[in-house]
Amino acid sequence: MKKMSRILMIFVTLLLATSLGFAQGQVESAGKGELPDEITIALAAPFTGLGSILGKDISQGANLAVEEINASGGISGSKLKITIYDTKANASVASTVVRKALFEDGVVAIYGPNMSSAVIGVHTMAKDAATPMLVGATSPTFRFTNVGNPYLFRLRADDGVKVAMQIKYAVENLGMKKPAIIYGSTDYCTAALKVAEDAFASYGIDIVAKEQVREGDKDATGQILNMRQAGFDGLIGLTHEPEASIIVTQVKQMGIDVPIIGFSAWGVPSFTDLAGKAAVGVYSVQGFNSSDDDPVVQEFVSRYQDRWGERPSDPAQCYYDGMFVLKAAIEKAGTVEGEALAKALDEVEYMGVQGRMKSDEHHNFTSLSYIAQFDGSEWKIIDKLQ
Repeated sequence: MKKMSRILMIFVTLLLATSLGFAQGQVESAGKGELPDEITIALAAPFTGLGSILGKDISQGANLAVEEINASGGISGSKLKITIYDTKANASVASTVVRKALFEDGVVAIYGPNMSSAVIGVHTMAKDAATPMLVGATSPTFRFTNVGNPYLFRLRADDGVKVAMQIKYAVENLGMKKPAIIYGSTDYCTAALKVAEDAFASYGIDIVAKEQVREGDKDATGQILNMRQAGFDGLIGLTHEPEASIIVTQVKQMGIDVPIIGFSAWGVPSFTDLAGKAAVGVYSVQGFNSSDDDPVVQEFVSRYQDRWGERPSDPAQCYYDGMFVLKAAIEKAGTVEGEALAKALDEVEYMGVQGRMKSDEHHNFTSLSYIAQFDGSEWKIIDKLQ
């Protein structure tokens, strides 16, 4: 009798396990190809703190895209929803808000953080959460070929591309033979410094002075005097916008007349607004220029201006493009499950404001760059490379 009871118990257990497995399989099959009614994504950007100068552009670019996507029927009928997180331009705060977005709020993708130092500190969380992270930060330090994170993607050209182009123009077009470099202390700046050093070395050119300013510094007189004493014939700027404005203002005040070319942080309205007349004649390598006569760019500029009452500035365009890249990936994957979505992001191709958007071996979606010069009212495009 006891033997019969044990046999019956085993039979019932096996039957229940089979039934549960079948039921689970039905749920998984039903979920395949179906999307939630609302797809929540995170936008982690600096809205306060030293980097807050970029937060508005990031938010407005992303929100414009989401509004357009939802107005045209969403993603296979599902609506996109953005949840905003303020990183306060602080790597520690960025870590806290990214952790909350990924592990508490359960977003299906996270845009940002936009500052390179913050990305370096948090991108492994996206990998642990199996959630795509799409950023506009430009340090080459966290290329896929360096960090191997399959969930991390970049939405604009990195500084391995842009700074090399900056130095090429400085040497071949501006004739620099005794360059000086002034750079900031964040990874965004120090990684760019390494690219610049290597690029000058490839021309056999020695850098006569390398001077650092720290974020928040209000005076660069000592650094400029050191560069003048070294006999520099051109200045390479690798700092954030506020420090860039102080540098060019003081260079002009000291009567120094050398060509100046900055990287992407120098090529935006937040720099020219702060620097005023001192910015006239400055060159920059840019990730976006709203004067580009490409019809796709001008259509974006018009819609952006109608919606927000101002012209877009880098990096608004990359977060705008990034939303449509995600839309294409979700449609390709047929799901918002992280692994499938990351795989789809690596495969999709989208024609956007920045031209062809396709993930390369570094997980960069574009290499678009401009060389431009500020004429007192706008940045005049000299060259465009993609």
